[in-house]
Amino acid sequence: MEETIEKYLTEKFRTKLHNGPRVRFYRRFTELESLLDKIKASESPTRKSIKEELYCLNNVLEECRVLARKKRLSLPTILSPSKFQISRTLDKIKQQLHQIDQFIANSQETFCILPQNLEASRGSSTWVDLSRVHGFDSEVVNLETKLLRPGKPSDSSQAIAIIGTSSIRKTTLAQLVYNKREVKAHFLPRIWVSLSPQPNEAENTREVIAKKLLTRLGVETDIIGSIDSHGLRGLLYALHLQLLGKRYLIVLDDVRDTNPWHNVWDELPKGNGGSVVITSRTEKVANTMDGEDNVIRLQPLTDPESCWCIYRDEVEKDGEKLNDDDIRKLKPAVTKKSAGLPLAAKVMGEIFYEKRKAKEVGEHGEIHPQES
Repeated sequence: MEETIEKYLTEKFRTKLHNGPRVRFYRRFTELESLLDKIKASESPTRKSIKEELYCLNNVLEECRVLARKKRLSLPTILSPSKFQISRTLDKIKQQLHQIDQFIANSQETFCILPQNLEASRGSSTWVDLSRVHGFDSEVVNLETKLLRPGKPSDSSQAIAIIGTSSIRKTTLAQLVYNKREVKAHFLPRIWVSLSPQPNEAENTREVIAKKLLTRLGVETDIIGSIDSHGLRGLLYALHLQLLGKRYLIVLDDVRDTNPWHNVWDELPKGNGGSVVITSRTEKVANTMDGEDNVIRLQPLTDPESCWCIYRDEVEKDGEKLNDDDIRKLKPAVTKKSAGLPLAAKVMGEIFYEKRKAKEVGEHGEIHPQES
């Protein structure tokens, strides 16, 4: 039944999108269409229903069609949803679909089951939009080469640290390489764990890391609970057995302390080519690596064009382009104020985007999307 409903909603969306005059946000709708096709093509048993996302997508598309008709007939749009609200809704749908797609990929590659609640913590998703990443080409090649090192013994194991200040996009670099086709083919399983402090969560410890790794490997919560009764030794032994004989890749994102992660690394099975990548702000983590060759230190971007591209991607994410006057006025200020920090450029772009959309809302009044 679910499959029949999904098929009907997909065809309804496709027909409305491609028949008749082109609607606003057409490019973003076609991107979502491609993502839907990718999800529906998956034969994974973990794929959850995308019925709700399809309902929402059809509603938003109908709102855009109504706006287009009113514009052609020169009718007032005061009772119609604003472009700002439509853009926000499309962003939310895209995020939800990407999370579903990523968990499908993870379930196939790490034998994990699809969690009931998708994590929303920083760095919990391994997906990254390649078209919106700038200035990392040499760093990606460097990290990928270290992981796949031509000529290294196939049974060797290693830990690599990505070190840099806040906002330097250490996580993004790890995500880019984690999702590389060559890395996917080389490592199985691949496991991503965010160690950023969470609300109502105790300080990150060896036990927290071990439990998160076991969860990503598909070990049931009640089993982890029974192992936990044996303390850290039992958790590490269970983790060792889960990874024994496997060429694993583990990413520990946002490591704040050296002792917990290093104690876990000491207990992981060696000899089958397993690797661990750590992202951290602290130089102490770099000191625990086996030589400087296993450390990547990220610096601010030296190419000013990269930060401008990051800023511009944020401002133009709904397809509304900057004009030449805006570019001439904004570009020097963005380049100077971002100081080579990608996240700074992104935040500046978000602020400009929000101000522009808020101005649109102010011009058209406070609008609420209608049900269709």
